[in-house]
Parts: sequence; C-alpha cells; structure tokens
Amino acid sequence: MDKLLRNLWISCCAIFVALGMASCGDGGKYVVADDCVYYTYWTFSFGQLNDTLPDADPATFESIKDWLGHDSKRVYFKERLIPGADPSTIKAKKYPLSYDKRDWYFQSAPLHVADMSTFEILDFDRDLQRLWAKDSRYAYYDSTRIEVEDINAFKVIDFSTATDGHHVYLWGQRLEGADPATFKTLEDGYSKDKNHVWYLNDVVEGADAASFNIDKEGNASDKHGPIYRGKRDQE
Repeated sequence: MDKLLRNLWISCCAIFVALGMASCGDGGKYVVADDCVYYTYWTFSFGQLNDTLPDADPATFESIKDWLGHDSKRVYFKERLIPGADPSTIKAKKYPLSYDKRDWYFQSAPLHVADMSTFEILDFDRDLQRLWAKDSRYAYYDSTRIEVEDINAFKVIDFSTATDGHHVYLWGQRLEGADPATFKTLEDGYSKDKNHVWYLNDVVEGADAASFNIDKEGNASDKHGPIYRGKRDQE
C-alpha cells in the first residue's frame, strides 16, 4: 500500500516537475577533474551540486548522454551505478532508458529482461517517467517484472494500468477481483469495474459501482453518500 501511495504521489507531481525541468533543466552533466568523475547538476533548494561517481575511473570515463556515462568497467545513470550493465555495449534510448547486449535499464535499475530478442516497449511517457513493456514471457512496469497469465494478450490501458484479458494490473501489481472488460481508471486514485470500486489497490467496502462518481471538485460519492480517500464519510 505504501508503495502504491508513493507511486500515485509521484505521478501526480511528475507533470509539475517535468515542466520545471523542461524550462530550465537541472544542468546535469559529467565532469572529470581532480582525478575524480562528478555528476554536476542544479537544484532549486541548493543550487549547483557535484556528486562523485562511486569507483569511476577518470582515465577511461566517457559520457554517452548528459545522464548516461561509463568507464571501462562500470555504467552510470547520472551519479548512480547501474548494477550489471555492460560498458562495452551500453546505449542510450529515451531518457531515462538504456540497454546493453543483455538487459534494459530504467534509470539505474535493471529490468532483468527474460528474452531480449522479443522485448518491446508498449508505452513510455518521458514526462511521467512511466514504462510499460513486455517480452515473450513477462510484462514490465518501470523496473518491476510481472508474471501475467497471457502475455500475448497483454496490453496497456493507460499509464498506470494494463490487462492480459484475465487480470488487471495497476502500478505493476495484479488488482485482485477486477473485471478487465468493464474496468476503468478514474481520478484521484480511484478505479472501478461493474462490481467494485477501488482506492489505489484497496476495494472501497460497500461502494456502489454503478452510481459511484467524482464531481468537478474532486469529491467522490455513490448513492449511499460521500467517500473520502476510499472510506465512507461518517460526518
């Protein structure tokens, strides 16, 4: 539950962050100086910061993009080490995606792709930094690998939700009891199908799916009354 709350909060805030980045950027780039490699970037709170790359070799370091670099042994996303990445074959895709001969990487996290030959990106939003992908065996949400019932039928509904025709997957996790044929995402963390209403990944107990709605002010309710953050309003 805490993970889903964080994901929702990140998605709600990401647009505003992205607008700030698009207008002025963080000034991120790699700098080799004083026998060290730094990732230097700008922040609103602290101005220019310089983070030392752990164990980077300045003699062999190369910058592929402002956000992706490597030396002879290691690969970095900004200032963070990408564990297991191959520096000799690493390539940048769209920020923050990269790949090498054996895996794909979302920011600094390996996806642990099972079948590189069939891997495909289904949906990618750079501003929200949200990824849906699949290969012949698994689906992937950001850096989470998902075991689905029917990979051939797997498709994306929206940036947070996907289905394989048998189950619904929300924020990379199976939403138990959801009906794929009637499921739809709503605003403010809510979703519903013909039988249930969910707040994040929790069923809203007693909610009437047919009458449930969210008004223009963002207030949730059904025919029984108001609902606040997935709970029946007692006032």
